[in-house]
Amino acid sequence: MTRIDNNVKKQSSAGGNVKQSREMLEVARLALEGKPSDVRLYLAKLVRKARKEDPEYASKLEELLKADPSRSSGVLRKQNVFEDNSQKEELSLLRTISQKAKSEPLLNDSLEAQLKQILLERQHIEELENKGLDPASSMIFQGPPGVGKTMTANWLAKQLNLPLYVLDLTAVMSSLLGKTGSNLRSVLDFAKSHPCVLFLDEIDAIAKKRSDESDVGELKRLVNILLQEIESWPNQGLLIAATNHPELVDPALWRRFDLDITFSLPNEENIKKAVIEFLGEDFSGFSHLIDILVDTQKGESYSNIKRTINKLRKLKLINPDGFENSSIKYLIPNLSELSRQEKISLAVKLVSDFSFPKQRAAKLLGVSRDTIRKKLSPPPS
Repeated sequence: MTRIDNNVKKQSSAGGNVKQSREMLEVARLALEGKPSDVRLYLAKLVRKARKEDPEYASKLEELLKADPSRSSGVLRKQNVFEDNSQKEELSLLRTISQKAKSEPLLNDSLEAQLKQILLERQHIEELENKGLDPASSMIFQGPPGVGKTMTANWLAKQLNLPLYVLDLTAVMSSLLGKTGSNLRSVLDFAKSHPCVLFLDEIDAIAKKRSDESDVGELKRLVNILLQEIESWPNQGLLIAATNHPELVDPALWRRFDLDITFSLPNEENIKKAVIEFLGEDFSGFSHLIDILVDTQKGESYSNIKRTINKLRKLKLINPDGFENSSIKYLIPNLSELSRQEKISLAVKLVSDFSFPKQRAAKLLGVSRDTIRKKLSPPPS
């Protein structure tokens, strides 16, 4: 730190006093918080910024980083240099996810029971080990995109009071032939030696069936590495893999995981919970639309539902007077393509099922109130 201070003083005298002071405050903060990896990340950032302004300072700071033996644990931010048009590329293997989950994920009863079992086993590790049993330490999440796999991993990490690291599979797939396997091993070794939840998203990208002739040998070696590592995953941490394409994953890999957990699209009850949650403080302004929102979001993922709700919230904020018409047109985008009979049926449904006023439904769909009233009235006996 003394050599860094000396360089800071030199640049301060040249007019960069305020800027350098802020940088040193940030370095001091990270160091005092006991975050050596984050200190190295920040210093590496300073090196990149200083290369143009003060190459000598950047060079000396870079020498310190290279000389520091703690860099061997720097898998969180590993730098690979490629001589390509004099550009240097930093390869990030792991990234952290901020644990902001405020409540339990919206899950069906079976899935919720499985997650609670995982947490319960962690509370009784000693009793299990005395009987020669281990808590579940590896699992694979399967299901379509946007149904809560990443959110659930985040929630589990928060419940276990462990950091959540996500493996960037594109980073592992090094452009240098033969380096992919060592990249993956370095990530797994780090995660095993640091109690954490390691999330391997889209594992099918590197763990395809070894019988797939379209894959090069390097990919097949990755499957073998995973097979070796999964079974010996330490009880202090948790390994979670996720895939949207379970049919692509090598069957031998499935058998190595302690648990196979399937996520599905939300049912009507959870769609309603999601709609209410995503509306947040705007719920009162949408209360009369809840039923139609739930009806139109059937078969959608949580991420798509959230996207729809956020779009509607913005529509109401920007154009409150025209919101009723624009919201229905957004929820039913093919409105103009409906036949007259389909429009009448939809108008009747809006009134009968969703308590829409007849006048509003008639105006929206271009049918008369008398037509709607006749359809709603029971035929004479």
